[in-house]
Amino acid sequence: MTASERVFAMPDLGEGLEEGEIVGWLVAEGDEVALNQPLVEIETAKATVEVPSPYAGEVVSLHGAVGDNVPVGAPLVTFAPSGDTPDAGAPRSEPARATPPVRKLARNLGVDLASVAGSGPGGRITEDDVRAAGGASGESAPTARPSRAPIAAALERQAAIPQVTTFRTVDCSALEAFRAALGVSPLPVVVAALCRTIADHPGLNAVWGLGGIEERADVHVGLAADTERGLVVPVVRDASSLGIAALTAEIARLAEAARADSLTLDELTGATIAVSNTGSYGSEAGTPILSPGTSVTLALGVIAPLALVVDGEVVARPASTLSCTFDHRVLDGATVGRALNDLIENVSSTERLEDLPR
Repeated sequence: MTASERVFAMPDLGEGLEEGEIVGWLVAEGDEVALNQPLVEIETAKATVEVPSPYAGEVVSLHGAVGDNVPVGAPLVTFAPSGDTPDAGAPRSEPARATPPVRKLARNLGVDLASVAGSGPGGRITEDDVRAAGGASGESAPTARPSRAPIAAALERQAAIPQVTTFRTVDCSALEAFRAALGVSPLPVVVAALCRTIADHPGLNAVWGLGGIEERADVHVGLAADTERGLVVPVVRDASSLGIAALTAEIARLAEAARADSLTLDELTGATIAVSNTGSYGSEAGTPILSPGTSVTLALGVIAPLALVVDGEVVARPASTLSCTFDHRVLDGATVGRALNDLIENVSSTERLEDLPR
């Protein structure tokens, strides 16, 4: 390798996964690539993602063949960077007119996507388009059940962190009225309220690093999503800068991408705090495990009528249980308790709800 060449290593794939399988190279040795141009499709137990190029320049060598498992941190591509402005003079490939699962299906059926006319929005190629081109219209391609082994290994590593879960019951009367008036689900409102709480309790957004507790200014919220591959945690980036409407749209977009297995690497990594909507499948409460890189995971239980004591009287009110798992190296119970008190005020007080960014 010459002094001007740079080796790009397999990046962190998120969720504590330590390796990924090369399912398809999108460039070849000798190609000129642009900054952020997709290089390779990597499949993990969680998702299939396209890894973008960190350089503009020439691809000198590819490290690994289709089917190889490459550990995080191992060499992936060697570049000779152009030294120009990132996108100058570097030809871009044709936009990805198909998601990674569709391209994988095309490879399995021996279909050249360049010859397929897409019937989806904007000319996007769908699975039906590929099956029709491959003479298998209407037939479902066999899919293998993803292995739980990488997920199990990642969970074991996370379970080694000293983590504690605390619970609080919340009167959701004001929350239900507020979110109904806006026409949104409770989740984006809770995320907005959580971001407001972090502003007053920044320890919720900290993490235990090599030098101890590391404070972080940017709030990136990981949202647990149930998919055919199992639990996936796409990330709402810069969530504290978004209003409820923008959070609603971004949560819906990420959920759809998770179901379609089309999340990007950037959308799967970098969470600073996590939220799990366990109420979406009827669970009253849970003890969520921390996501990698976070010190707090908040679980929102199902909102349902409960007998609550209000002004000395027992009344039926819509209520939910908040479960907060935290890294005890970073946070003490009293610190989390005070933060939860504020969060509960932020989601149960009409005045505070009205003050959330729309």
